[in-house]
Amino acid sequence: MALTKWLRPTHRHDLESEQGRVTWLELFFDLVYVAALIQLGDELSSDVNWAGVGRFVGVFAVLWWTWTGTTAYVNRFAVDDIVHRILVFLQMFAVANVALFAVGPNDNRWAWMAVAYVGARIPLLIMYARVLPTGGATATLARAYLVAFATGAALWAVSILVTEPFRFLIWGLAIVIEFLGPVFVVGRLDGPPTHEHHIRERYAIFTIIVFGETFVKTLTELAEEGVSLQSQVFGGVVFLAAIGLWWTYFDDVADSPVRRGNPLLGLAWAYAHLPLAAALTAFGVGSKKIVVIGSFDDVITTSYLWLFAGSIAVTLLATAALDLVTVSPHHAVRTGLRIGLPIAAAVGVLAVPALARQPALLVVAGIASLVIGQIAAEVVVAVKGDLVTAGRVRADLDRAGETCPHLAETAPLPTPSAVACEICIAENHRWVELRQCQECGYVGCCDDSGGHHARRHWESTGHPVVASLEEGAEWAYCFAHDAVEDPWAARTRELR
Repeated sequence: MALTKWLRPTHRHDLESEQGRVTWLELFFDLVYVAALIQLGDELSSDVNWAGVGRFVGVFAVLWWTWTGTTAYVNRFAVDDIVHRILVFLQMFAVANVALFAVGPNDNRWAWMAVAYVGARIPLLIMYARVLPTGGATATLARAYLVAFATGAALWAVSILVTEPFRFLIWGLAIVIEFLGPVFVVGRLDGPPTHEHHIRERYAIFTIIVFGETFVKTLTELAEEGVSLQSQVFGGVVFLAAIGLWWTYFDDVADSPVRRGNPLLGLAWAYAHLPLAAALTAFGVGSKKIVVIGSFDDVITTSYLWLFAGSIAVTLLATAALDLVTVSPHHAVRTGLRIGLPIAAAVGVLAVPALARQPALLVVAGIASLVIGQIAAEVVVAVKGDLVTAGRVRADLDRAGETCPHLAETAPLPTPSAVACEICIAENHRWVELRQCQECGYVGCCDDSGGHHARRHWESTGHPVVASLEEGAEWAYCFAHDAVEDPWAARTRELR
C-alpha cells in the first residue's frame, strides 16, 4: 500500500489536471473550520458591540490565516503519505482548540489559545521542512516560509509568558510578520508556481462553507424561536440578499483568473478573501437577528442593523477588490463596471442605517434590493453585449460579398492546432468566439474578441480563410475579400 511509504512532496503544477484537484483530505480539513466558525459566530451573536466585533475580527483573522497557510502549502506541493496525513490531523486538533479557547470561559484562555496556535503552526513547519531535501529554488522558497512562520510561532510562544494587553500586541506583530512573509517571497524567489485551478477551487469551497454558516445560524434561531409569518417574510428577504452576495462572488470571481503581469496580484487576490470571509460570517449573525424580528413595523436595534448592513457592505467591497485583480468572465462587462457596481451598492447599503427609525421590513428590503440590483445591472449589460456580438456575427453572415476564389477551394480541412486561443490564454484574456485557419489549422479568437488573433494570423501569414469553430456553425470567412460562405462547401463535404 502506497500510504505505508514516505513520499517526497511533488510540485502540484506538474501533475495532470485530474490529480491537481481538491482532495478528500483537504475537504476533511475544512470541516474543523465549519465547527470553529459556528462557535465564533455564536460568540459575536451574544456580544454585538464594537468590542465584540473587534474580538470576532481578530480571532477570525487568526483562524483564517491558519487555513490559508496550509492551503498555500498544499497548493504548491502535492503529497498524501501517512506522515502528511498525521500532520494535517494534528493541525485540525490544534485549530479546534484555538476556536474553543477563543470563545470559551476557560481560565487564562488567551494563554491557552496561544499554545493551541503554536500547536497548529508546528505541523506546517514540518511540512515545509520536508521540502528542503528537494534542493534548488524549491528549497530556497521553503526555507523563506520556514523563517517567516517559525518567527511568528516563536512570538506566539513568547506571548504565553506575558499578560494582556502585551500578549495581544505580540500576536499582532507575529501575524504581521507572517502576512508579510509571502509578500517578500512572491516574485523574488523562483519556487514552484501556484496551481491556479486548485487555489481558486479551495477559496471557493471555503467561501461556500461560510455561506453555509448563514443558513445554520438562521435555521437554528428559527427552530428555537418558532416559525411565523414575520419570520417567513424576513427570512425570504434575507435569503434574497444572500442570493445576491452568492451571485456576486460565484458568477464574477470564483472562476475568474488573476490578471498576469505582477505576481503580487495573486497574493492580493488571496488576502482579499479575509475580509470577504469574515464579513460573510458576520452576515450570518446579522441574518439570525433579522429573521426573528416580531413585527414588520418594529425598529431594528441599531447594533444589529449596522452588523447586517456593514457585513454586506464589506462583502461587496471585498468582491470589488477581487474584481480589480481578476479577468471578467463576461466580455461585455468592463473592469470599471465590475468594480463600480458593488462599490455603489456598498455605499447605498451603508446609507440605509440612516433609516433606522423606519419599519424593519422597509429597511431590510431596501438593503436586499441594493444587493440584487447591482447583480441585475450587470446581467443586463452582459446580455446586451451578447446580443450585440450575435448581431455582428449575423451581419457578417448576411454580407456574402463578391465571389471569392479562396472560398471556392475544396482542399481537405486541416486539424485544429488547439481547442482554445492559446495567445489569449497566455495573456490571460477572454475571447468571444474561435476561428480556425483553413490552411494551417491555427486557432485564434474572432474580431469581437480583444486580441483579434485570427485576423492577426492572416496579416502575418497571408492565410485568408477562417471557419467558425462554434457548435452548429458551418460558415467560413475570407479576410482578403471580406466574403462569407454559409454553409461552406469544403467544410460541409469534410464533415460528411
